[in-house]
Amino acid sequence: MLDSKYDGIFQYPQIVQDYWKNEPNYLIEYDECCDSKDYCAIYFCSNDIWFPHTEEIFRKRIVEKNFFEWYHCRINKAYKHIFVRDVFKQWYLTGINGQINSPQKMLEFLKQETDGFKVITIGSSAGGYASALFGPKLKAEKSICFNGQFCLERLVNESSLTISPLLFSIFKKNNREAVNILNDIDTDTPIYYIYSDMSRWDVEQHEYTKGVQNVKCIEFNSSKHGIPFLKVALLKFINLEVGQLDELTRKVQHPLLFTIKFVGIYKTISGFVSQAYKAYKKRH
Repeated sequence: MLDSKYDGIFQYPQIVQDYWKNEPNYLIEYDECCDSKDYCAIYFCSNDIWFPHTEEIFRKRIVEKNFFEWYHCRINKAYKHIFVRDVFKQWYLTGINGQINSPQKMLEFLKQETDGFKVITIGSSAGGYASALFGPKLKAEKSICFNGQFCLERLVNESSLTISPLLFSIFKKNNREAVNILNDIDTDTPIYYIYSDMSRWDVEQHEYTKGVQNVKCIEFNSSKHGIPFLKVALLKFINLEVGQLDELTRKVQHPLLFTIKFVGIYKTISGFVSQAYKAYKKRH
């Protein structure tokens, strides 16, 4: 288990610290079958990459399986695909490894890797935070953000071992400006913010985005944090063009009806069964 002692700084098992220090924690692949070589997609992992928070799960999912979210669900028109993960689960405040160990170095790395490409960023929850933060800085064509965070101040202030296993010592010491990213994201890059209107935390985060012109909200009548509709419809959704996404901002979406509309009733049923089984297996 993670260290149960509380001294004001969250302690990770040695295996996690070593993995952050010595492994790249990013993966770059190219789609040689892609018709065009214009696009690069960046996929940011969420804090769910290893959960529950045990050394056993970290070893199984990260060390053995080298797991990256979005690996099997990609932007079709992208020639270059960059998958990144934050094994410390600190909203990328420690970067992703021993060399790329800050948001500034993370941005430099991504600028270098996306030079000459049109960029699309995508992520959910903490990955959505990163998508919304780095997408505008990279002048992305669009940023897709599933229930991401925009202001973490209340969570930082309330953070304790009993409230959250993620103690934001880095936020508190050196990166107060990273608690609230709203000033950084008010650019020309459209951020498609998919949020659940019955999830308390996500409703709160949605309030922060009001008045930010480039944040375009796609509201779902759901209490589910993360991706509010069935993942069987996810591939089709992330490949929608800007105009199609704009159309979805005009009314509140119902998760089940949305999924059926996108993939049909039979795929919706099979997708529900498959997703439920995968969720069970991931935690056992």
